[in-house]
Amino acid sequence: MKRRSIIGLILAVAAAGLMLAAPVMAGDYPSKPVNLYIPYSGGGTTDVTARLLANMAQQNFATPLVCINKPGGGSALMHELIAQAKPDGYTLGVLVTAGLTRIPLLRKVKYDPMNDFTPIMLYALYQHGLCVPADSPWKTMEEFIAYAKANPGKVTYSTAGTGSGQHLVMEYLAAKEGIKWTHIPYKGGVKAVTACLGGHVTATSQATEWKPYVQAGKLRLLAVYGIKRIPSFPDTRTLKECGYDYALISGMGIVGPKDLPQPVIDKVSEAFGKACQEKGFKKLLKKMELLSYQLNQKELKEFLQKDYEVKKDLVKKVGLAKK
Repeated sequence: MKRRSIIGLILAVAAAGLMLAAPVMAGDYPSKPVNLYIPYSGGGTTDVTARLLANMAQQNFATPLVCINKPGGGSALMHELIAQAKPDGYTLGVLVTAGLTRIPLLRKVKYDPMNDFTPIMLYALYQHGLCVPADSPWKTMEEFIAYAKANPGKVTYSTAGTGSGQHLVMEYLAAKEGIKWTHIPYKGGVKAVTACLGGHVTATSQATEWKPYVQAGKLRLLAVYGIKRIPSFPDTRTLKECGYDYALISGMGIVGPKDLPQPVIDKVSEAFGKACQEKGFKKLLKKMELLSYQLNQKELKEFLQKDYEVKKDLVKKVGLAKK
């Protein structure tokens, strides 16, 4: 056999071997622990929900799912870590939609929100609201807004971080009503709510970490930010019912770096999708006033793109667009 023919045969066999090897390697995933990063500190809504979901998804993984908190920047630090990770499926993150559709519009981040990630699935939507201490003088949203307008600079409010959806709501209200108030960001919702309980801020704009304190009579819920009222607090109006044409829709899911292999995406999506159907997880969502809401890879990508465009217009209108 001629030398050229022998070399050609060797190359052909090698190429065929690589094509056969790729599915086998993907089929072996995972073969070592998978790190799941959580963008907020421990004990908050996102952390507690993600840890239970990961524990249930663990039943469908051959190796451990290790939850690691990576707070900071309103979730930007964690999303930066995911964007820079190797696309092998061993570094995943708990997607907070604000980290891709709001924060990059407000300030510079070290990632491209629409191109540096592989959105895998969405599993829940947050519920949010504005609370004040129960012993404060404000009984309604209108009274609180009137006080803030009449006392520029006196009102402070806490959130889980700069650029969060709750922060954007307050800036929307400030722009709409001509209010000057001060934002005090914390690393996580628990700390934000605790600050309000301790009298360190006037109010807290936050997800449902405030629920037990409202039920215990320690905080007063003035308004909720969703498209409809929260079942546990049927007498509390939405922002729209208070006269504002705005609703905050944000969710949590699972995300990986760009170029994640489809077999890995399918494995992760299947494992977490099954976990979402567990009675224990559904019970937790109800307890924490989260809305069960699943989107697959394609649906989530479309959701993020649409939300990004909507928020781009909003941050320009309220004067928060990054320079």
